[in-house]
Amino acid sequence: MYTKYFGFKEKPFTLTPNPRFIFLSKHHKEAFAHLLYGINSHYGFIELIGEVGTGKTTVLRTLLGQLQDKNYRTALIFNPSLTGVELLRSINNEFGIDAGSHYANELLAVLNRFLLEENTNGRTVVLVIDEAQNLDPATLEQIRLISNLETEDDKLIQIILAGQPELERLLSKPELRQINQRIAVRYRLSPISMDETRAYIRHRMEVAGESGGVSFSRYAIKYIYLYTRGVPRMINILCDRALLIAYGDERRDISAGIISRAIREILNLPRNRFAPRHLAAMIAAVIIVVLLALWAAQWQSGRLLHAGRSLLARSPAPAPTEPPDATTPAKAGGSSVKAPPLSASAARRISSAEQELLSYDQVSTHLHALNALIGRWRGQSYGAVGVRLTTPDTFSRLAAKRGLRLTPFKGTLDEAIRFGLPFLAVTRVSGELGPYCLAVTAVRGDGVTVSPALFGKGTIAKQELASLVNGTFYLVWKNIGRVPVTITPGERRNEIGTLQRLLKQAGSYHGPFDGIYGDATAAAVREFQHAHGIAVDDLVGELTLAALVAYDKNANIPSLKGN
Repeated sequence: MYTKYFGFKEKPFTLTPNPRFIFLSKHHKEAFAHLLYGINSHYGFIELIGEVGTGKTTVLRTLLGQLQDKNYRTALIFNPSLTGVELLRSINNEFGIDAGSHYANELLAVLNRFLLEENTNGRTVVLVIDEAQNLDPATLEQIRLISNLETEDDKLIQIILAGQPELERLLSKPELRQINQRIAVRYRLSPISMDETRAYIRHRMEVAGESGGVSFSRYAIKYIYLYTRGVPRMINILCDRALLIAYGDERRDISAGIISRAIREILNLPRNRFAPRHLAAMIAAVIIVVLLALWAAQWQSGRLLHAGRSLLARSPAPAPTEPPDATTPAKAGGSSVKAPPLSASAARRISSAEQELLSYDQVSTHLHALNALIGRWRGQSYGAVGVRLTTPDTFSRLAAKRGLRLTPFKGTLDEAIRFGLPFLAVTRVSGELGPYCLAVTAVRGDGVTVSPALFGKGTIAKQELASLVNGTFYLVWKNIGRVPVTITPGERRNEIGTLQRLLKQAGSYHGPFDGIYGDATAAAVREFQHAHGIAVDDLVGELTLAALVAYDKNANIPSLKGN
């Protein structure tokens, strides 16, 4: 219903599992690594626990997708409410061997011959049982007998039991202690964090082909996280309902108010009853978090007193209808009049550059910065955007319309410059839209080119800018080779060949461009990450790809050095 309005090619928040929408959070990656480690170590039994909707099936599908080569044989049982014999018949059927017998000993004999043959051929056999909390003790005992099929040196089958927390309680029963003691690898899957919730929503909309300018506000994201507690399935349900409401209201910005209405509809609560105690507590929590964050930011910058006075002294002004001048942004209030003078004590606590920024209209300032970064990538600039230009949500959405990505990086100004790409620098100066942001588009010696210009100068001293930023930067880049942000060990696809080429141009990889994410490629990624001060992660990551783009010799990549 709303897909065409928002520019989606398909619904982004469906509940049916679709491999194209897979989003691996930190915990999903850890779960995947634990499962793969247990399988390759031939530990026999592996346990994966997670609440309803946390993404167990996502992890299992990702795992099975990586085990589809000649070195593995896999079977998935997703309806374990079976008797012991029925389970054995299902397992044999999944492995493509004789499952016609109605006797457990005959089925086990067939399975044992199959396992011995696969072991002789050097293949690892993996059995995955999903929703294992529904198994009865007698069936679990049958699974234990399957695990007894082994040689003197090795387990012939690796069994993954995946289920809800009830599975742990089931296995803790005294009569099941034999199978419980054999589980060598265990992992409990946790919900995703608030930052991952934001990334998850953006990821699903990008995969769905969003091009209609829909965005979730910062407070909407917080509200979604508090209500869903980071459970992906609940996030899908809530976001789908919120988009439907926004479509009905002909809105493209998803506010906290729309999320509140979506929750009310999901819970089937009338408007006059939508204030239950737990919801009121959530709203209060959001307010407290926001106030604490604002207070901390003001306290850190030493401008709490000044911010209060300047907020009272300056009246709001309408956003400009024409593009601002290319060198200096419009002054607050649409004229060249600066903010009222600060007291002597306040002036001592704030730098001249901070005072200069506070005199600029923030919408105009951010539009300058956005267009400067888009211009470095030879994209079409925006004349006016008609939305609140906040970071990172709005900037990311508008940059995405030009085929660009914004990737956060926390560190020093020098560390951000070392990536060699134009970037957005978040300052310690806050206005009505949050912190002021500046584009850094070139560096020559100790001079840094910023947009918009400060004091009418496009280049300022690096030291001056360093004292102005708050340590958060957004690298602006383009994924020209469409290399996936998350790559799992053993994955095979053409885009990985592009990753290998970039790693070779960076001097970290010396193997063939075979499109396989094997040990040599993973080692090259780790070497590159270590050399560039990026957290080492075998699954690559967006920051690594952003840093690699600067080494692409086949594309005209803008550099801070001036090209």
